[in-house]
Amino acid sequence: MKKFLRTLLFFAIPVIFAGVAFEILLRRIPNDYSYKSNFLDKNAKKIEVLFLGNSHVYYGIDPKFIESKSFNASNISQPLDYDLKILEKYQNDWKHLKYVVVPVDYFSLFTRLESGIEAWRVKNYDLYFGMYSNCDPANYFEIVANQTKYNLERLRKYYLHGESDLRIDSLGWGTANHSQNSQDLIESGMVSAKRHRSSSEKRFLKGQINVLQKMADFCKERNIKLILFSSPAYKTYVENLDINQMNKNKQILNTFAASDKTVQYYDLLTDCRFDSVDFYDADHLNEIGAKKLSGIFDSIIKSEPKN
Repeated sequence: MKKFLRTLLFFAIPVIFAGVAFEILLRRIPNDYSYKSNFLDKNAKKIEVLFLGNSHVYYGIDPKFIESKSFNASNISQPLDYDLKILEKYQNDWKHLKYVVVPVDYFSLFTRLESGIEAWRVKNYDLYFGMYSNCDPANYFEIVANQTKYNLERLRKYYLHGESDLRIDSLGWGTANHSQNSQDLIESGMVSAKRHRSSSEKRFLKGQINVLQKMADFCKERNIKLILFSSPAYKTYVENLDINQMNKNKQILNTFAASDKTVQYYDLLTDCRFDSVDFYDADHLNEIGAKKLSGIFDSIIKSEPKN
């Protein structure tokens, strides 16, 4: 038995050592989540306008067009409950925060990150924001969360060619959706609308409304203005939305804003200021549209009464 254990350790120790080294090297590759977490760690006290939310903000809000000191803390598929977690994590650091801007889109109240096809993104909040949202071991190791082939490719690109996983600029804006590479607006409208349709409308609705209320209470306690909005989309996306789900979403948001004077809601879904040249695909803006949307919020913020 002792001989067997010695033999087992002889082979196991190098494997464990290689696995640990592999994990450390993967975590050292810069990515959007680690960058945004580090930025907030260092600069949360200075931020005046914080943009949270999903890919519609990630690609749609460029803070360099906002006069106030702002940061885009959104991420692809980031849901409302994770927006709240980011707010709460830095609750003692928001010394100058005046506005929190959050999209509540067609799908926002009817989904959760853990239950969809983007559930793999949960590990990024655990590893890089230290949120530890559940007990799934796969969410605490890069080496487990992704396929080995994919991880090896990441290591090769970064350590041999200097290509990181960063897809944002210094203020958190996603730079990949360039107008030169715009997608077909008709096809992407149909595909995205179908993907965003909820098959279980009531399953998460109550919980997400509760998250909105907690967010509003958090902001009210700190004299922060909460601005909610529906993101602009091209007509081919809007035309394919489920009318009941869309109306339910708008009804909830209008009622929510009307019941709390510290909350503002702007419905930009079909805003006539946006046309085809502004969109990368039917529900995401390109750099042209991002400049326009950022300018709109800059104007909104400037027009708000000062606290």
